[in-house]
Amino acid sequence: MQEMYPFQLSQTLYPSEKKPRILMAAPEHLKDNMEAIARKFEDSADFVLVKDECEAILENVDGVHGILGCPRHHFTEELVSRNNGALRWLHVGGAGVEQFMIERVVTSDIVLTNGQILQGPECADHALALLLCLSRNLKRVITKAPTPHPRPIELRGKSAVIVGVGGIGMLIAERLNAFGVRVTGVDADLIPMLSTFERTVTVDRLNDVVGEADFVLCAAPHTATSNPLFDEAFFNCVKMGAYFVNVSRGRLVDTDALVAALVDGRVGAAGLDVTDPEPLPENHPLTKMENVVVSPHIAGLSDLNRGRTFDLMEENVRRFISGEPLLNVVNKTLGY
Repeated sequence: MQEMYPFQLSQTLYPSEKKPRILMAAPEHLKDNMEAIARKFEDSADFVLVKDECEAILENVDGVHGILGCPRHHFTEELVSRNNGALRWLHVGGAGVEQFMIERVVTSDIVLTNGQILQGPECADHALALLLCLSRNLKRVITKAPTPHPRPIELRGKSAVIVGVGGIGMLIAERLNAFGVRVTGVDADLIPMLSTFERTVTVDRLNDVVGEADFVLCAAPHTATSNPLFDEAFFNCVKMGAYFVNVSRGRLVDTDALVAALVDGRVGAAGLDVTDPEPLPENHPLTKMENVVVSPHIAGLSDLNRGRTFDLMEENVRRFISGEPLLNVVNKTLGY
């Protein structure tokens, strides 16, 4: 269950005679979306709209009660310090929150919300796109690779392990199930008994189940306890020739161990939207392999995801002002 944080505004957020003050950081092309939210609630809150640049945020963060849209590379101890203790809510547009988990946030009563679930459809689509690119030899075809191509494989009748059964992992399972793939889910928590999963197991059993899987797909969050989850011991347990796909975080993978597994054939092919380091250096071994497809961290983009993002922001602004529990609250202990 998600943690819910009800507010008593006059007691915990700001003095009852004052309006809440919310800082909204946005690049130029998203300014209109933020302004639309601000206009809708301008009678109930004061909004400060700034460019998503470090100095602009630092200059305006003092005394704000909420922050929306701060880029992860601009969120620092200095920013929290300059706020002078007023901050009560921080919203991150994406699903990953590791860069926001600084001590002064984790140990405080600041409520952290994010875009979990919202990026499920496009990330699941991208995971399948990578898998199909590998299974149909599309990279070799497109690049006119001179070496003999292995025969393409069908997805029907194969088995897959999905690591991370949240908003993305569940939709990957839905898509794989439609292709006739038998799916095992791996997660830190027990999940509902969905028909798209043949079974589910906890993370401590990951290495026990991957030896049966033709495909391993990662949709897990990166936390302090999961770095790296896919290491040499993991790759030594996978089924010979298995495909590996990652659309979550590159730091979950020991890149050297993955390269070694690809070289010796333990991993037959890899589709990576995220890497460690990111981006990969031009001469990195993964960039030269015919059986590896790397996309530049674009799984979370689509024609519809921004609409969902701003719908959630608007709803949470309304809830924040009204003192209602916020949606998509991150468990700061677990990191997701």
